[in-house]
Amino acid sequence: MISGAAYDPRLARLYEPHVLPLTRWAGLLRATGWDVPDFDPDDGGIHASALFLLESPGPRAVQSRFVSRDNPDPSARNMAAALNLTGFERRDTILWNVVPYCVSTRERNRNATVQQIRAAAHVTQEFVDMLANLKAVTFCGRRAQVMLPLLKFSAGVGVFSTFHPGAQSFNRERCRSDILATFREVRASIQRPPSANLALATRGV
Repeated sequence: MISGAAYDPRLARLYEPHVLPLTRWAGLLRATGWDVPDFDPDDGGIHASALFLLESPGPRAVQSRFVSRDNPDPSARNMAAALNLTGFERRDTILWNVVPYCVSTRERNRNATVQQIRAAAHVTQEFVDMLANLKAVTFCGRRAQVMLPLLKFSAGVGVFSTFHPGAQSFNRERCRSDILATFREVRASIQRPPSANLALATRGV
């Protein structure tokens, strides 16, 4: 359990069926010494059809104990806004990071290195393989996209790339427009039959 945060009622929901396998998996990672937040039980858990992969948990995730659009930081607020604007049902989505442990601290926000991203690929693959209903995965930001060629996805899973939702990108109209356009494509893809997604091209930024 990550220390330093007040009690959150979501902690009592970490053993609900849709999130229990992920809760146990995150606990195994913490047992290795990694500072890994939990999955937000308000999201779709193992039943999610749209996965959004960012870089690594930020300082607010250290405090909140969750990787969540509800965290009190600009990236989370922008992600929530983008998902809401593009019409996603919360149960359809899940958020995670290509480096699952906290590189940052409460005092300093650090970027994951390319070496850390590559070294975490097998762990991220384990996570992806638990999402039986996955139809689309979106790599948000250039650092997250380092892992794109290192992962394998089932046939019919659409793969997308766009900018990170942090303020540096989201406050630029061109980047924000790309994020929203990509998210709309993702939402459309999870509503199509799997066979239709085989023809999707990977978007890049």
